Amino acid sequence: MIRNFLARLLGLCMLGVVGMQCTPRCDIEAIHPEKWPEIVDYIQRSWPDFTEKDPVMPAPYLYGLNPGTLYYWDVYFHNEGLMRCGYWDIARGNLDCMIFEIDSIGFIPTALHWGRNRSQTPFFSHSVRRYYEMSPVKDTAWLRKAYRAVLKEYEFWTNENGNRIEDHTTPIAGLQRYGHCADSAELVEFYDKVVFYRFKGLSRDIPVEEKLSIGDQMMAESECQDFTPRFDGRIKDFIPICLNSYLVGYENDIAFYEKELGIAPTRDWKKMAADRAALIEKYCWNEERGLYLDYNFVTGKHSSVASMAGIMPMFFGFAPKDHARRIKDNLSLFDSDGGLVSSEVSPRGAEYQYGHTSVWPNVQQLAIESLLPYGYKREARNIAMKWLNTATRNWVDPQPATYPPFKYGDGTRHPGFLYEKYTRDGKINDGEYPASHMLGWAGTAFLVALETIKN
Repeated sequence: MIRNFLARLLGLCMLGVVGMQCTPRCDIEAIHPEKWPEIVDYIQRSWPDFTEKDPVMPAPYLYGLNPGTLYYWDVYFHNEGLMRCGYWDIARGNLDCMIFEIDSIGFIPTALHWGRNRSQTPFFSHSVRRYYEMSPVKDTAWLRKAYRAVLKEYEFWTNENGNRIEDHTTPIAGLQRYGHCADSAELVEFYDKVVFYRFKGLSRDIPVEEKLSIGDQMMAESECQDFTPRFDGRIKDFIPICLNSYLVGYENDIAFYEKELGIAPTRDWKKMAADRAALIEKYCWNEERGLYLDYNFVTGKHSSVASMAGIMPMFFGFAPKDHARRIKDNLSLFDSDGGLVSSEVSPRGAEYQYGHTSVWPNVQQLAIESLLPYGYKREARNIAMKWLNTATRNWVDPQPATYPPFKYGDGTRHPGFLYEKYTRDGKINDGEYPASHMLGWAGTAFLVALETIKN
């Protein structure tokens, strides 16, 4: 399987793109396509180099970025690459570690060890289903264990009876919001850390009450995207389009698991998914802009900042075709030389991790995977080619060539690496902190992009 996948991609490099000419099914010219086989080979052989075993965890996992850290949201993207390359044991180990976290503390934390006071955008169920459906062996005993963990995590996100770990309730029954489970001391510490590390324009010299108030919003925002201008600094007042789209996915997945395992339906999950999708249409679709936007239930208005999170109803397949067409037409709002940025420019003016200057490999992948099922192949291929060019350009000649030494290295960049984040002008993104070498979602997005321009 590994050799077959590699051979297909190497064949693409040789046949689909010749010299500097791009395949005619794409509007963007390829840059350094002769380097693609080299990058594919690097991705194929490097997964074990990013794998480790934590003494607390039941299995080795792919850390993807920082040794000693199992991030939550990242694992879907890691597993998509691992499975494409035949590393089923590492992919399953990632999920087994998450099952262990759910069983141990009731949810999946943002990051192993240090991120236990909040979770992260919930992608666990989709990762479980993808692994089960793609795996060459249909292990129903394992799926039953994973199903129980999915149910427990779903309860974490949707519990409204007061006996809960985090408060995700909103005044609109059937829709959830982000939150956290940090105490007051952790909120003050988080505020001071973020001000020093990221938002240097804010002051540490403010009353504790203000730190608690701002830290409360910041902590919840870090449960979503670390950080984003989408919520105007008031994330707990918003219905996030991403979170609720994922929960539609959970409800459909649980129906699938129960049917696959021969379990009598515990609830009418399909109806619940349809009801949630209808609420998303009612509150998050903005007809004037032709986009899904986060909804502020306090003001009754949509966010002033559109983001790529608005594509998630397409990713989970419940966006009506006419809405999908308008979203496709409006992706130009996020287009840049380096790829799709995470959001449009914020009126607040600050620079955010998931803002108008940031091109994340995983966002390119989500866009591609959202467009293809709706038949928008040319648009998906253009996104794929632009991402291939950004990654390949910096593989050959990484820019900036120097960076402030951070977690590794001597401050000088060398050819032959992929990175966690890039900028709208196609360079490596050192905003807030210098970008690290990354396989994880950078490698997976590269493989997905190659598949896309071939098909």
